[in-house]
Amino acid sequence: MLRTSQPESSRESSRTMTYPDVENASDERTPMLGGSANAEDVKATAKSKMFSFLHFFGGGIYAPDSSTYDPINILLNAEDAKERDHLTEKWRDNRLNELGFVGVVAALLAGVLTSTGSWPDILPNDQQSPWPIRTSWYCGIILSLFSILTAADQSVRLYRISSHRDGLKKIRELLAKSNLSKSGRRRPSTAQVYTWQMPVMFLTAATVAMIVGMFLHVWSATRHLEHEQWWSDDSKVATTFTVVAVFSIFTFFAGQVTLYTFPNDTEQ
Repeated sequence: MLRTSQPESSRESSRTMTYPDVENASDERTPMLGGSANAEDVKATAKSKMFSFLHFFGGGIYAPDSSTYDPINILLNAEDAKERDHLTEKWRDNRLNELGFVGVVAALLAGVLTSTGSWPDILPNDQQSPWPIRTSWYCGIILSLFSILTAADQSVRLYRISSHRDGLKKIRELLAKSNLSKSGRRRPSTAQVYTWQMPVMFLTAATVAMIVGMFLHVWSATRHLEHEQWWSDDSKVATTFTVVAVFSIFTFFAGQVTLYTFPNDTEQ
């Protein structure tokens, strides 16, 4: 009995001596874990802010955003067949209206860019405009023409698909990916989302090309001026144009901020 009691007492003493050590060790490691977790939270927050910033300049202004992706995602996964057809028909009609509007605006922009060749030269001695100016405007012309072409092509395709007996179903098959997600939901094809955004992307790029060409055009007349004669009529035109253009650009982006919905925003 004495031999068996001694090992048991020694085991109990070793256990009582071990538990505080484990607790102290865990207490020592806890601040390190907390510090790393806080660092990861800071990095995640900074990353989300950077993503939101980049998503703002890409979404809606140039590349597709949630207003383009979400309607397709909803119409593909509606439970009721009638609701799917109704949402598909609604998306088709709105898309046709958008394509018609973009085509008209792109045609007007192409006309303006084509007429830049007859604009009065502001360079002395009727010199030819520098090559960057003509390059910007020619690029704007080709971009606006492709905006018209893609808008017309997509409109014709939608009309032809809609004339089919199962036209609404074929539109959904065109917009969806071939494979389902793990949850069994149909996902919009990324290529399709960007393809239907191409007319707006071409139109935006053409507008940027025209604005860049106008900046280069008005400032090219000030290159020949000396320092004493810099404040001439050409410099006044360039300065006034720059002030108005910068104000317009700032106002445009301020309006985009008010119209933009950040990904983390939720309706209350």
